[in-house]
Amino acid sequence: MTLDQVNYLNTGLMLLAAGVALLLPFELFLFAYAILGPAHYLTQISWLHDHQYFTTGKYDFVLLVLLTLPIAARFVFGDWLPEGVNWDGIFAFVALLAAALAGGWWSFDKWNGDDGVQKKAKLTEPTLVLVEAIELTDDHVSLRVVGTGKAIRSAALHPAVTGEVRDIAFKAEQRVEKGQPLIRLDDKHQRLKVRLAEVAVTETNRQMQRMQKLAPSGHAARSRLDTAQAELDTARLRLEQANAELRDRTIFAPFTGVVGMTDLNRGDRVTEDTMAVTLDDRATILVEFNVPETHAGKIKVADSVMVRPWSAPEEEVQGKITALASRIDRTTRSLRVRAEIANIDDRIRPGGSIEVRLAFTGKAYPIVREVAVLWSRDGAYVWRVVDGKADKVFVTLVRRDRGRVLVDGPLRPGELIVVEGVQGLRLGQKVKTAPFKAGAP
Repeated sequence: MTLDQVNYLNTGLMLLAAGVALLLPFELFLFAYAILGPAHYLTQISWLHDHQYFTTGKYDFVLLVLLTLPIAARFVFGDWLPEGVNWDGIFAFVALLAAALAGGWWSFDKWNGDDGVQKKAKLTEPTLVLVEAIELTDDHVSLRVVGTGKAIRSAALHPAVTGEVRDIAFKAEQRVEKGQPLIRLDDKHQRLKVRLAEVAVTETNRQMQRMQKLAPSGHAARSRLDTAQAELDTARLRLEQANAELRDRTIFAPFTGVVGMTDLNRGDRVTEDTMAVTLDDRATILVEFNVPETHAGKIKVADSVMVRPWSAPEEEVQGKITALASRIDRTTRSLRVRAEIANIDDRIRPGGSIEVRLAFTGKAYPIVREVAVLWSRDGAYVWRVVDGKADKVFVTLVRRDRGRVLVDGPLRPGELIVVEGVQGLRLGQKVKTAPFKAGAP
């Protein structure tokens, strides 16, 4: 059903309702007028507003007066009218005649298809509007998430054996080199074991050298030479074992970094489960964060990110994404991402909160001013000027950007959009355009 057919149908139903109301009891008519009428009007207020309340000229109120005067006169002057005349019929006839004339005038003048619209547009003076040409702008999306900083290398050091702490060779926040001793346990027995093993190696080596001199001359059996060789090898292994046990009594730094605080003191008894101290290589900080699933496909390894440590909010550091998870987490519906940043001044501590900002560039959309976007029951729309006439274009809002709006709709670059003067515009109305200047009075 076309718009013209709908308008004809509405006009016919209104005339039919007016005629039926004359035949029905007054109470039913009053109920329909007082209750159902306003309720229906409230449901159609946006539709009536879009149609400018079916008024096209400044003298259209005369039609409303013609419709209401006969009925109003019947109830105001009814007591002073001469008796013996069927005044109700006369007033009803006059009211129906006025309604028919008004409906015919409106139907012909307003709803006569495209010709009627063009006719009305010719009769009305062009409306001055301020316009602006459409431009395409890339959709720049800035995503801010909170991540956690981690040292590029971090370790919690435990003793390899059970023993008593004899010496702590560092202070908290001290920078240590790889292989530097940190904590020594009591190793008196292990040192004695090493000395015994060294004596055993010396003795077996002397016996081996003796057998090597006697065996060629036949003064010693070949089997004795083999036995001396085996004893020497065994003594050397025991020396290596003793040295390893002695080394296990000391905790060494596995890499260069900064040691933390320790709760140990000299004389404390420790086991393999005792956490002695932490060691962090803070030259580079890893930032781990989660990206929502909707943006997971827009990032890749080597993309740049900007991070701001909460411990130093005035400092912004650039980093790069180094790793992405292979799947979306089913619980959080997000992708785990890892980035690296340089910790040049050693101001960022591992474990702290870090704000991460990612910038994405999407497709290009038309951008218009916020004041140019209007709303109706069917959604957002803008007025476009085509051949000097107003054309309504429905759009979808993508994103707001500092007083402007990115919209998605059938708009092309260079087309003129009405910025000021949108109030009271009608479809097909002739307009006179002038360029919009921001900040102009």
